[in-house]
Amino acid sequence: MNAGLELTLEEKLAYEFARGWRSADYQPDLHAVDWPRFARLLCHNRMAVMALKVIQRAGLSGSLAPAAGQMLKEQADKYESAASKLGEALTTYLHSAAADKLETIVLKGLWLCEKVYHDPAMRPGGDIDLLVRHAQVDACLSLLVKQGVGEYWPNLLNDEYFTRHHLHQQRSTPDLAVWFEVHWALDHPYTLLTVNYEGIFERSGPAQLLGAPIREMSLPDLVLSLAIHLVKHAVYLPSLPERADLPRIILADGMLMYYLDITEVLKTFDHKIDWDLGVQLARAWGAVDILGSVLRVCRQYLDAPVPEEVLSALPVNGPWPITRSLMARAAEQELAAYEGRSESRFWKLLLASNGAFILRPVRLLETASYFLPASDFLQRRYGQANLLTRIRHFLNALFQTLRFGWDTFYFGMERYLRLKRLGKNASLFNTLETDL
Repeated sequence: MNAGLELTLEEKLAYEFARGWRSADYQPDLHAVDWPRFARLLCHNRMAVMALKVIQRAGLSGSLAPAAGQMLKEQADKYESAASKLGEALTTYLHSAAADKLETIVLKGLWLCEKVYHDPAMRPGGDIDLLVRHAQVDACLSLLVKQGVGEYWPNLLNDEYFTRHHLHQQRSTPDLAVWFEVHWALDHPYTLLTVNYEGIFERSGPAQLLGAPIREMSLPDLVLSLAIHLVKHAVYLPSLPERADLPRIILADGMLMYYLDITEVLKTFDHKIDWDLGVQLARAWGAVDILGSVLRVCRQYLDAPVPEEVLSALPVNGPWPITRSLMARAAEQELAAYEGRSESRFWKLLLASNGAFILRPVRLLETASYFLPASDFLQRRYGQANLLTRIRHFLNALFQTLRFGWDTFYFGMERYLRLKRLGKNASLFNTLETDL
């Protein structure tokens, strides 16, 4: 841990649990713990299942305050129930998809539960994330309809909006208890990433998950996909990799398990990872800052086995200065909420809107850089970076933005009128909260 920051006992223990949860020899010292605070911290970071394993294995269940124990047990029970429902739905889909020759990669969640954590309740997630070839998205959605999974939540915008401006379609069971996200991409199209999705499928191999056939990513693709997903939520990370209080920011943001996911993948498959290919892909995808910053955190705070030469090959240059400044402000808002300090109402609204909009407002500066990208992006995307290419890209970005603005208005109004006809709340913040 960073010597420049003095974490609280509970914060230190959260990182200790994350580093030592697999070790039968790990004996945490819990005698001075503030149990209400510790239980809230663990649950906020989705660590209840892990924490109960550590406490019970160490024979320390008697030291657990009743209210704290109940809080941890409730989250663990919720995760176990979710894993059962999601696992059953996923298995049904995978068998049908294989019969229809639809290649499916299972992202995060249940794949990590079985292949890395070996516990279905450890990381089930709030939905089932699938990656399919873009040309097979409609076939995948049709297959889900046959399974009883469809467009049952009226708050969703029209599919065409997501096809043009997003990275996945969403479907659910009628009771909204099970959700599928059918991805054709890892992030929205207005970033500087140039991910080769056909390459991901070409490098994937046949495997089994929950007794059903899947395609499994190569390890470099897997690590990159997890890092991209993490930074899609922890957008501040490439701007703040050297901050002394980053361990506290991670806890305040409830993201520790996301870093642990990557760490556990690295520990599980340590000697099988082709790091040369990983670095090559990070450069080809424009994900050097993303992967470099994530791997540094995982190695420094969670003891991930990342070779020094890999970090040297993935220098973190960070975004524009103004972006770094505003990302620091976003992190400060997370800390203020976590520490019970006075919060900015503006920043609270801005960060709360992240769950309601496709282009999350806190990421708008990233989108701004899409208009005026570095030559590296132009070379990766178009194969050349001359003045004509730059002008062509700028005009294309301008058209995309105008189309996005119009589509947001048009499909937003369509959604508003639909919800009003149904007598439902039409707020843009009308999100479905799964708490997983």
